[in-house]
Order: sequence, then structure tokens, then C-alpha cells
Amino acid sequence: MSQEPVELITRRLLSKYRSTFVLALLMAVVALGLMGCSQDASSHGLASAAPSGSVPAKVVIVSDKEPGDQMIISGTIYAPDGRTPLKDIDLFVYQTDATGLYSTSGSGGDNRNTRIHGLVRSSADGRYEFRTIKPGSYPGSRNPAHIHAYVSGPGYPEYWIDEYHFSDDPFVTSDMRSKGGNGNFSSILTLTRGGDGVLRGVRDLKVEPCSRNCTGR
Repeated sequence: MSQEPVELITRRLLSKYRSTFVLALLMAVVALGLMGCSQDASSHGLASAAPSGSVPAKVVIVSDKEPGDQMIISGTIYAPDGRTPLKDIDLFVYQTDATGLYSTSGSGGDNRNTRIHGLVRSSADGRYEFRTIKPGSYPGSRNPAHIHAYVSGPGYPEYWIDEYHFSDDPFVTSDMRSKGGNGNFSSILTLTRGGDGVLRGVRDLKVEPCSRNCTGR
């Protein structure tokens, strides 16, 4: 047998198996990508469904089947002057369910990997909104029901802000009310129930001036 036919056959075999390998590799990449998307959706709430580099200004972080009172919190995020709306400021929130538990297993605590959590990013006019349910107080405690929150953005490294509390909560003390702020900047929200049965509250935020390491998100 001459050398030329052997080389031709070899090239044809390599071409055949190379195509098969590439196809298998592409299928594996697609499968891994779908798995990653599924994990992200369950780990980071509905906000993670937004395209890469785009976080919505409005987000729903629980389904309408979630037990408890449906609630919408909205507001405007301002610069330190309290007057200039800021865009692209991230607000990350997490909370208990209606029974006061952070997860379906009853475990968990003050960490961000809770079942009910979400992320919004302020719009061009500084607006944000998230839909959730009214959280419950920790079982057997006198802690007011609350929603934890962090903010961050260009020029504002992430920091914790006062929890969202609710004015009708019997565990909110007079001292908390006096320190909660005034008007829409108060961390203690007055909720109203609309004709659709959904509770609504407003809280505006004023970011703190950055004094050091102000390199952004």
C-alpha cells in the first residue's frame, strides 16, 4: 500500500472524529450553562434572570403563591445632598418569610443566602421597587419584623443601612421611632393596603458620602 492513501485515510478519520468531539464539547457547554442559570435563579432570586450587566429597577422576589401579605416597597435613591437622584445604585435586600424564618428548613440567620432575597438597581431618576411579602418576627422573640438591606454603586462601596421596619409592628419601640428618620427617609414604613389587597410602603434613601477607598462597585 502506498503512503498517500494512508495519509488520506488518516486525515479523513481525524476530520471525522474532530467534528464529533467539537459537537460533544458544544453540547456539554450548553448543558453546563443551563445548569448555571438554574442555580443562579434559585440562589439569587428573580433579579438574577436579568441579562448580564443589567439589573432591573423593579423586581419581584417572591411568587404570588408565597404565604403572607404581598407587599411592594418603592422609593428614590439620592446623592448625599438628599436632593439629587442617583442612578445605578444597587440595593440588595433579604428577609424572613411570614413565619419569621429565613429558610424553609427553619435554619439560617443573619446572612444573605436566605430564601427570600433580591437585588434592584436604581433607574435614571433614582427610582427602585421590589415586591415581596411582609416578613414575620423571629419566632418566640420581641424583635420587630424587618428587611435587611445593603447599598453600593459607582463611588459608593457597599455598606449596610438600617433595616426596613413597619410602623404598625408592636415590637417597634419609641426609641426606634425617634431614631428612624423623618418623612419618606424614615426606615420605619407606614404601609397602606390598596384595592388589590397589596400592602405598599415608600422609603427614600440617601447614600452616605464616601470617605475612603471610593473606587466603586
